[in-house]
Amino acid sequence: MTLTEFLTARIAEDEAEARAAARAAGYHWSPDPKPFRDGAPSIDRHQARHDPARVLAECDAKRRIVDGYWEPTLNDLDASDENTPVPLWTLKALALPYADHPDYQQEWKP
Repeated sequence: MTLTEFLTARIAEDEAEARAAARAAGYHWSPDPKPFRDGAPSIDRHQARHDPARVLAECDAKRRIVDGYWEPTLNDLDASDENTPVPLWTLKALALPYADHPDYQQEWKP
């Protein structure tokens, strides 16, 4: 498993958990990052500590960073701003919160 595959899988897990928590609390998620609530169902520990809308926005931001990673070549030295590679250390830093996951590899430590 590569570092990008690992991160993509962890982001997907976080996103699925946040969406499930949002549904349990009566949030209806849409592409607009402002979900709304129906009624006032009880909120579990995850929702109390991490608002689902914030977690979903964080997943989107992390996915954009991971998607922006590419191995530059000598021909890429004149890359424009929109094609600037994401440094490998950035991905390693994003992986740190998942260091206790069984698929985490020690060589990913920054």
